[in-house]
Amino acid sequence: MIPTPPPRHRLPHAPAPVSWQDGADLADGPPGPGFWAVTRHADALRVLEDPTTYSSLPGPGELPLLRRLLSHQDPPQHTRLRDHAARALTAERVRRFTETARERARTLLTRALDTARASDGVLDLACDVSDPYTALNLADLLGIPHADRRRLPGWTGPQALDDMTGYAPHLIVHRRRYPDDDLATALAHNAQLTSDELQLLVPLLLTTGLAPMRDAAAGGLALLAEHPEAYRSLRDGTAELCSAIEELLRLHPPLLTLRRTAATDSELAGRRIRRGDTVVVSLAAAHRDDRVFTGPDRLDLARTPNPHLSLGAGPHLCLGADFARLQLRVLFEEVLRVLPELRLAGPVLSSGSGVTDGVASLPVLAG
Repeated sequence: MIPTPPPRHRLPHAPAPVSWQDGADLADGPPGPGFWAVTRHADALRVLEDPTTYSSLPGPGELPLLRRLLSHQDPPQHTRLRDHAARALTAERVRRFTETARERARTLLTRALDTARASDGVLDLACDVSDPYTALNLADLLGIPHADRRRLPGWTGPQALDDMTGYAPHLIVHRRRYPDDDLATALAHNAQLTSDELQLLVPLLLTTGLAPMRDAAAGGLALLAEHPEAYRSLRDGTAELCSAIEELLRLHPPLLTLRRTAATDSELAGRRIRRGDTVVVSLAAAHRDDRVFTGPDRLDLARTPNPHLSLGAGPHLCLGADFARLQLRVLFEEVLRVLPELRLAGPVLSSGSGVTDGVASLPVLAG
């Protein structure tokens, strides 16, 4: 097992598993009345699995537009729409995507390596490979026309929500007129879904499939670059990639926190939570809970079981979890194939906020 630095985003003023924090619940958010920070794995799981008590609906101070996202809905509305989306995102559809993802990873890596070797010998695995890889994979899966893909880089921040929700009707109309083998076509031709419901589903797939997948891919590669012994163990076959992916997701969750609003008075870890209070689950802290994870600050590629919450839990368990794992597996396989060593050529630059721990730049030697 390999030691890894403590997370930059551990809540510094959380003396108890559930503690009151003054101010905004997001590092880059406006001042707020405060929130309950949940840092223990068992309490995090309880919050995420109980939508009746801890609602996903937008709370005070959150953008009203969030109500149009499926991720900010509660059962039974959420359950019904999620089931329709799940039937469109079939295991067979995901499986068929494997070779498309592999060809894209190889193309991007080859291009980046050729450019690096012709110049200073440094390639940026985040900017040049993993970012376009994850964005274009989602575009193919969802069915975004090539002419519209220039919009993708701008759809990875909260300010993009208006643009994404405004784009949804355009995509639905396009796929009704020009059907193809993609999610938007499957959803647009589902007679049981209304136009309003489709406009909940399309932005959800964009918001959950773009920034979180980008951050998971680049974050996992950054961890491997910072732990050369782990990378070598994957190269020589002494570590197994599928279990390694789960550990990389644990130590670098694409979302650092998940926010809920108390729908009723409750008690959590001995603390009285009142109706209307904001409750913020810190995934980064829950993943370092030594009651659940032995040696939680270590990178252990063979860790099992590994009940991390990076892909959600309860009714909001990630709809595209299988697709996410497929993308990570294929990308990491191709990086391992072409780079005998993953050696940093400079500092790993973060693009993270209070919500994500994104990697803006990951410079490595081309070899």
